[in-house]
Amino acid sequence: MRPVAFCISLAAFACGKEAEKPPALAAVDLALASDPGAALSVKAAKEKGHGEEVVVEGRVQEIVKGLAVFRLIDASLDYCGQRPGTMTDDTPWDYCCETPETRTAATLTVESRGPDGRVRAGAMPSLRLLDLVAVKGRAEKDEHGNVTVVTTGWFRRERPDLPDGLHWPE
Repeated sequence: MRPVAFCISLAAFACGKEAEKPPALAAVDLALASDPGAALSVKAAKEKGHGEEVVVEGRVQEIVKGLAVFRLIDASLDYCGQRPGTMTDDTPWDYCCETPETRTAATLTVESRGPDGRVRAGAMPSLRLLDLVAVKGRAEKDEHGNVTVVTTGWFRRERPDLPDGLHWPE
């Protein structure tokens, strides 16, 4: 068979098949049925020792797509949408009004891990940016002092609304 005819026949065969879709991410939903109660601020939780059980309250600042990981920021900080005149901003859910140093001092990472100790892959459909959540888990500190809460679950205490015409990022 000549190369051109072979390529045409392959193309015709490929066109008859439906394109394969990537597999959907499994949902990782560790939403707790009830509020876990009194919680530390993110800033206070960062002072806890390695391995201590904690309940931490904060706002979801960032969600890592495809992994059961998110960043929690201290609820004492105002997101841009809470500041007068900033709700017209296209991204009222961010903390661009704060300095990078302030944001770093007020954030920690939350991870859900499987039985093998590895971070779970998947989407977290019950969480959205700015949700005020209470996260239950164990604090871990690395050699640089960075704190991660390995979570056993979270409870959403509040979900703010956006003004008309704005939509949450995907």
